[in-house]
Amino acid sequence: MEDQFLLPNGANRDAIRQMGYAFVDLIVDQVLAKQAGEFSQKFTSLPLTIPQTGRHWQDILQTIENKILPNTINLHHRGYMGHMDSVPLAITVWADALIAAINNNMLSYELSPVFTELEASLLSWLGQRFGLSPNCFGTLTAGGSLANITAFLLARNHHDQTIIHRGNTQLLYAFVSEAAHISFEKAMNVIGLGKDQLIKIPTNPKGEILIDRLQAAIKRVKQNKGIPFMIVAVAGTTITGAIDPIGDLAQIAQDNNCWFHVDCAYGGAVIFSERWKHLLKDTDRADSITFNPQKWLGVARTCAMLLVKDRQVLEAGFDQHLPYMSFHDLNFGNLTLQGTRRTDILKLWLALQALGLSGIADYIDRSMAFTAEFCQMIDRSVYARIAVEPTLNIVCLESKDPKITNKQLQEKLQKNNQYWLSLPQWQGREILKAVILHPYPKLTDIL
Repeated sequence: MEDQFLLPNGANRDAIRQMGYAFVDLIVDQVLAKQAGEFSQKFTSLPLTIPQTGRHWQDILQTIENKILPNTINLHHRGYMGHMDSVPLAITVWADALIAAINNNMLSYELSPVFTELEASLLSWLGQRFGLSPNCFGTLTAGGSLANITAFLLARNHHDQTIIHRGNTQLLYAFVSEAAHISFEKAMNVIGLGKDQLIKIPTNPKGEILIDRLQAAIKRVKQNKGIPFMIVAVAGTTITGAIDPIGDLAQIAQDNNCWFHVDCAYGGAVIFSERWKHLLKDTDRADSITFNPQKWLGVARTCAMLLVKDRQVLEAGFDQHLPYMSFHDLNFGNLTLQGTRRTDILKLWLALQALGLSGIADYIDRSMAFTAEFCQMIDRSVYARIAVEPTLNIVCLESKDPKITNKQLQEKLQKNNQYWLSLPQWQGREILKAVILHPYPKLTDIL
């Protein structure tokens, strides 16, 4: 046990440091540097064997290098474009180790005062970048799904504060596009309204919600004595990267006394680019916003957040206090679904400090430029063509050759270690999806 804790007299300080250096070498040489070669070896499960006596860390490291790393999906490969998985900024990789070492708890102010203050101020700053008022607030969450679920809970309780204590007895309906994330179905389940009361509105071929179909759906709900309580706009859909008409949806929400949520978990990053931030016009009208820097800002997982236009919304939405902690108006345990949380705000702060505003803008602009270059490459290809006109840095493709299915093309590209593309279902068919997130993507002709 003594080799796992720094002794009070510091006698094993060099040994602890040596262990850390070994992990640094492993991460740099066997993870970050793997920008070519195989995407992954064939997966083999690891036997669950817990030794009676502890193993030396060097022996454990050998197991990691020889048996675990070869079975991971190599997101650092320049041809990996399968999903919204970014190559993490180096400083956020090391930040995770620092956060683990500090091991403070975001449950309450007394357990992490400096990080509590940092999260409150930094998320307010981010909210204002999206156009929210100076009274805006937010909290980090364990992923975008939890941020969306929390937004639904706040919307329900804002509609009727008595639901917190008595439960819901009303026929409440929420509206999202058919291209919206699966987390909204989870949200309706979690908050006790049921998936059947989540109305999914058809989209155009790009994945943007159809306004006339939304208005018709709201009218039908009202005619059947239902109550619309929430409307969602998506800025960066999971499959095509489409952005809903935010301003139009905001107005419909206002006209129908609905909570307006903008899920820009992915597309929110363009708010930092002068060239592309117009795509997020009217986010200032949102009641709540989901944003995930772990996607397009390169912050190592986990880093996601819910922003709200008014801090009072969080306080009223939970109406909770921690009897086992000293009272403070910044006890985040009173303001979120989570209790114990890591101080991931440090990781986000370090990323912003390391890149700066100009560096972040350059990162976004480069990604969009690479996307345009990738599209030009596809236009030259005899094997593939663009299936959906891209809005962001997500490009959907399909096979040109009727004798080669999209699945076969995907497998061939992956087998050749050229590109790792995903194969989602889109409007009744399988298509190939490329997400251009790598800072140095492979842009060579397909096959």
